[in-house]
Amino acid sequence: MKKTMFVFDFDGTIADSLHMGIDLYNNHIAKKLRCKKIEKDEIEDLKGKHIYKLLKDHDITLIKFPILLYRLKKLMSQKMEEIPLIDGMKEALISLNKMGYKIGVLTSNNKKNVDAFLNHYELRNLFEFIYSEKNVFGKDKAINKMMKIEKLERIIYVGDETRDIEACKKVEVPIISVGWGFNTSANLKKHDPDYFIEDPKELLEIAETLV
Repeated sequence: MKKTMFVFDFDGTIADSLHMGIDLYNNHIAKKLRCKKIEKDEIEDLKGKHIYKLLKDHDITLIKFPILLYRLKKLMSQKMEEIPLIDGMKEALISLNKMGYKIGVLTSNNKKNVDAFLNHYELRNLFEFIYSEKNVFGKDKAINKMMKIEKLERIIYVGDETRDIEACKKVEVPIISVGWGFNTSANLKKHDPDYFIEDPKELLEIAETLV
């Protein structure tokens, strides 16, 4: 087995869950928490924003946010098999496994949800672990904690948000930013990730350079 381990974010990186998440928020959560709905013509604009700016613009306070996430995860648990897998991701994950790389997940989603999704797409057996962290704003701490619990020496993180880049820089973990998720390619590049890719198959090109 290779020494470097690939640790993936889930929502937006493996699972194409953005549009379902927005629909559930608009139809079941926003009104109850007195937050602003996200309009369809806003979605591309949202991708260029930092999460703090997004929350402020939609009247989502730091007190409301954990409640919102809890309700969203609960609603999504009923629809995990309806969420699309990112195109080309299954083939890339299988290839990484064949190359001898171990794979894990670090997510703010529920472990049960991620398990259901990966089992649906017949991918669960490829993953060594699923580490679920509730604190969305403490990803650097979550990375450190995960590495200690799972006894990981060297990882490369794969994520779709600028906050992933910020967290990885804090803990000196290399990151592969993906251009198909929550934040725009332009915004991700401004934060200077170690690697930037537009297609899952590019993961294999990076993997060939690692040990």
